[in-house]
Amino acid sequence: MQCSLCSKEIRSRQPDRPHGGGRAHDTCVRRANRAAAPAKQSTPRSKRPYDTLQSTQQWKRRKQLHSAVTEASQQIGCPVETLHLQQHATPEELLHLTTAERERIRTVPSLHIPSEQTIIACKKLLATSHATATGTFAGGAYITDPLRFVSVLCAQSPILVVGGDTGDQLTKLGVTYLDEQKVQQFAALLVYRGKDDYDDLGTLTQPSLTPFTGDSAAFPHIFAVLQHSIDTRCAFLNGDWPFINAVLGLMSPSATHPCPICIISHNSFTKTSRYRTPADKHSLHPEHSPLLTISSDRIVPTPLHLFLGISNRIILDAFSELFSKELVEETLEKVKTIHSTGCGGLSDLHDLNGPEIRKWIKQDCSSTLRTAAEEKGALTAAQKSTYSTLKRWLEKLHDHLLFKKEWKAKEIEDWREAVKDIQDNWSSETGQAAFPKLHMLRHSLEFAERYRFLGRASEAQIESYHYRFKRLFHQQHLNMAQDEAERQRRCLADSSLRAVQPLLMQ
Repeated sequence: MQCSLCSKEIRSRQPDRPHGGGRAHDTCVRRANRAAAPAKQSTPRSKRPYDTLQSTQQWKRRKQLHSAVTEASQQIGCPVETLHLQQHATPEELLHLTTAERERIRTVPSLHIPSEQTIIACKKLLATSHATATGTFAGGAYITDPLRFVSVLCAQSPILVVGGDTGDQLTKLGVTYLDEQKVQQFAALLVYRGKDDYDDLGTLTQPSLTPFTGDSAAFPHIFAVLQHSIDTRCAFLNGDWPFINAVLGLMSPSATHPCPICIISHNSFTKTSRYRTPADKHSLHPEHSPLLTISSDRIVPTPLHLFLGISNRIILDAFSELFSKELVEETLEKVKTIHSTGCGGLSDLHDLNGPEIRKWIKQDCSSTLRTAAEEKGALTAAQKSTYSTLKRWLEKLHDHLLFKKEWKAKEIEDWREAVKDIQDNWSSETGQAAFPKLHMLRHSLEFAERYRFLGRASEAQIESYHYRFKRLFHQQHLNMAQDEAERQRRCLADSSLRAVQPLLMQ
């Protein structure tokens, strides 16, 4: 028999029972019924409101939205950034802020930042991944694995300079390097309450005073770590003159042979002499063994302190002698600034600091001083000539000593002429005897000739670090005043996290 719908042969399941010719397959019947039934309208499933979801579901919704917006932006050809969508800050972006600053941000409902627990967890993770862990000792604090910290922080730096200095009665030992933007930075590895003379520096060599961990576990003290950097990474040595002499085991800058680079005599500061060798005994301290050893040509010739020392002598002494002290003091009122208590150095009390000298040069205060002197009386030809010479020296010192770019042949030749001019005519133009910093100008020229840079390796960034550390010490961690070592440790930890922050943001 045939199916009435598909016309195919079908077999009866009950052959004894007669069948009509209109019988059909069961399958065909069901298909016919579905085709005849009206189509159902499918309605999308309603989603729960975003505010009623848990954090995981909210994250999934945001992820879906981000994918949809990104796909739409590619189709339209408009960057997503132009919408100024709300971005959630990461813990790494907030490391440089204090806890109080983050709490103030959280008072703004439209600004969302991670919780303090998340930021604390990030800091603990960085202590392992970037070696920012810190410890304390009697009177100070230190990075527990300084060798690995330097390796992580300065991996891409073309130069490395070890050094130290004292600021606010706190001495910092660390490294100067160039970050990804080729900007000079300083990172402290150890800080303690004390001076940067040999007596206080020598106490850091006591056994087990600073027990290091990790890659630094084999080094007995901080100077062994710094010496390792000098030997393996060809690091330079910077700092002010007394610090350099102290770590090299030399006498003070007032000794018979005060220069840490050569064996010049104190009676011949405008002349040249050969570089020091390990066999030389000129003005070696009889009781102080060297804390660091380094080749003489890798000692940075204190460019910042040369700029400050010689410029101050020209402005405060030479100009006062040429015109009058009263006129100089009147002109200084235009560049002198009011310094915050505890945030400046000794130059705030006795001399002009770097920004004030720059302001003197940029505002052409030398010309203002000359105009004021001419109003009070005619200047002789000799006075005008001396004024022009001193003004030119100031500008040359400013343009070359802190020059942070690579030196070309023109800069070197200009500086060669300036150094010769200053050394040959200093006594005749100023009436002052030659002094040690006048001799060090020659070494600054030789250093620039040899390495094609000078300001990049200067001690200027250490001086800037003093200010940042003071703010942490006197403001952010003042609540730990009863525990000096812990207070220093927290300041060192904050500054170390700030140093690695650019690496995390890449």
